[in-house]
Amino acid sequence: MKSKIRLTREQSREQTRQRLLDATRALFAAQGFAATSVEQIALDAGYTRGAFYSNFQDKADIFLALLRREHERIMSELQALLEDPPAADQTNLPPRDLLESRLLTYYVRLHQDAQLQALVLEARLHATRDAAFAPHFRRFQEDLLDAVGRYAQVFAQRAELAWTLAPEDLAFGFMALCDGCALHRLAGAQPDDAHVERVLRAFMKRMAFEP
Repeated sequence: MKSKIRLTREQSREQTRQRLLDATRALFAAQGFAATSVEQIALDAGYTRGAFYSNFQDKADIFLALLRREHERIMSELQALLEDPPAADQTNLPPRDLLESRLLTYYVRLHQDAQLQALVLEARLHATRDAAFAPHFRRFQEDLLDAVGRYAQVFAQRAELAWTLAPEDLAFGFMALCDGCALHRLAGAQPDDAHVERVLRAFMKRMAFEP
């Protein structure tokens, strides 16, 4: 029988933080910021209220930490689109075709993450209601737009193409388009997922890749 790996103090603390963030993601997406208590977050993560306050100041603090974690994850996944080797059936594709296909597929998948979309919507709603939270969320949005804009510049170089819009405008357009599609999906409104995917791909291809 294998012995259980003993975590260092720092590893244990990081594990606690991540579990608290995971619980917060699910709870805020399902029932919102106001309806979720610190006690519920700690309980769902398997910890005490004290463990929560050892890692975060309050619900707003963990919300911002969660948004930053999502931002880092998304940017890491976008970077992988540039770095990962092509699949066996894509080895002969020109860089532009390969990266275009990857980017469109990624954004389609991103908008289908209902929990993420609900979380972002909840953050925006909370920012309109909480004057203390609003400037922090505004800075988060600015950082996200800046990062996506810089990524668009690198993407254009790797794909050997010239964007039809400025990178910062593309970043805003992509994010707004995904947000709009997500609102329809969250409310269970028509059109269905297949239709949204078709429209999202067509709009993004026209915005970014066609003259």
